[in-house]
Amino acid sequence: MRYAPEPSVSVVIPTVGRAALAVAVESALAQSYPVAEVIVCVDSSAAVSQLLPDDSRIRTIRVGPGAGGNVARQAGIEAATSDLIALLDDDDMWSAEKISTQVGLAAERRVCGTEWLATSRLVARFRTAEEIWPRDLLKPGERIGEYVLRKHRPKGGQGFVQASTLLFPRELAIRIPFDPELRFHQDVDWLLSVDQQTPDLTVVQCEEALTTYNIGGASVSGGAGIDPAASVAWAVRRISEDKRSLGDFILTTSVIYAARRGSLTEVVETIARGVRYGRPGFSAFSYAGYRMLTTAMERTFRRRR
Repeated sequence: MRYAPEPSVSVVIPTVGRAALAVAVESALAQSYPVAEVIVCVDSSAAVSQLLPDDSRIRTIRVGPGAGGNVARQAGIEAATSDLIALLDDDDMWSAEKISTQVGLAAERRVCGTEWLATSRLVARFRTAEEIWPRDLLKPGERIGEYVLRKHRPKGGQGFVQASTLLFPRELAIRIPFDPELRFHQDVDWLLSVDQQTPDLTVVQCEEALTTYNIGGASVSGGAGIDPAASVAWAVRRISEDKRSLGDFILTTSVIYAARRGSLTEVVETIARGVRYGRPGFSAFSYAGYRMLTTAMERTFRRRR
């Protein structure tokens, strides 16, 4: 399958109907590379028409409510009419050159057919600070699965690929769909499936930060309330053949969710599971140790209050 000189792009935005949707849609419509359509996939009973500008390129479909982010994404992908799909979460936004830069770089790499996807750096926006992620780009020959799972430095935000940065051929996600049953780790799960089922996958990664990723708050993709034990169970099921990646993932990502609960016991138990099931590297141990220490300090502070 080859594309026309300028492939068409459909934007798929899963949403639960929050106000930030308006900004996400506007950033998609304002692309310097005109998108063919913006498909808003509503996974709630909320009305969203008041949040959407008057533009003939906007289409709205409704799933659920409560169907989950993967169901919403896949519904949008299947309804799309374009060569390429660009995913955008309803609380994120793009720079005006996001699609143009990715399509241009893909053309430079001479990718064609369905054996590729594009991503980029992003601005990770916290309540009081911003950081550029990922810190490290893919190395030549490095598989994207290993890239997103392993930890080579204690600092966070290294091999990070988030859904709102992704651009890929529609047929790739038709052949390898998002798991409709999965309610967490959705981005990395799909990337692992693509990596495993597409041996000749080309990943086009832009150095520029083309997406603003807002961290925190409820979303259709879930994530804030992930059970760390469920996170570990997913990891053991999906990553068991690569013990280093399995251990690193549990001691970083799964530990994060334990720490967010404020439970030192859960943090320690999650670390123990990572050691039991995997072979985490030094940087993952350092990161987990930091999380354990900060959780203990926060618990002590709360008791003293």
